Amino acid sequence: MEFEKRKAAVMASIGSTEPDKSPKGTIDHHIVPLLNAINIHPSYFTTSSCSGRISILSQPSPSATNAHKKARGGSWLFITHDSADPDSVLALLFPTIGSPSQRDDDLVFRFEPFIVAVECKDVAAAQLLVSTAVSCGFRESGITSASKRVMVAVRCSIRMEVPLGGGGRVLVSPDYVRYLVGIANEKMEANRRRTEGFLQSLLRSGFMESFKGGSGLDGAMGDLELHCSNCKDGDANSERINAEKQSV
Repeated sequence: MEFEKRKAAVMASIGSTEPDKSPKGTIDHHIVPLLNAINIHPSYFTTSSCSGRISILSQPSPSATNAHKKARGGSWLFITHDSADPDSVLALLFPTIGSPSQRDDDLVFRFEPFIVAVECKDVAAAQLLVSTAVSCGFRESGITSASKRVMVAVRCSIRMEVPLGGGGRVLVSPDYVRYLVGIANEKMEANRRRTEGFLQSLLRSGFMESFKGGSGLDGAMGDLELHCSNCKDGDANSERINAEKQSV
């Protein structure tokens, strides 16, 4: 009964007009059909998610923080859950092309792929979800907790993280930044295909017999569609960090 109570509470919160705890404040629209597919099943509900993002993180340099602390904090200078526009990225880093902007923090260019945390009714349900996810290319998926709550993280390893500079200086050229954006955009496209394949695999396997409409991630979900302006799904960033601390 505790599982059903937790799921009911999460499903009720999804319809709230209040922003969720994530920096974006809403579920990424790209993965609404996939989350619907999981949440409709009586043995699962999602607790956090991110469709994938390209970002530039501005964080304090090690000299400005306690060197023994793993978490350095920071803020996003740039973030998108779609393909990135290289000209927009260059304008942020180089207000005048060829002239780096002066910043005190370290800058890191990042691509992070799709991740979703799912609570499962039991270990058997968790194993089925993990098996399906791994077969679709999410090879870092696994059960992250099986004590009081059975939790699964669905994730993969196509991330990238590249330092751009530190101590107030951008140490790479505009051409190199453009090159990085191109690689990140290719990874984002691969991420979309992989996530679409995961949804289609769930549908083909009969995972969700009551599925209505929509043949893909951007397809309509009929009566089951969640409108992203009214969605909430937990703190995706903290769930991502916590999930990656666990062994798969």
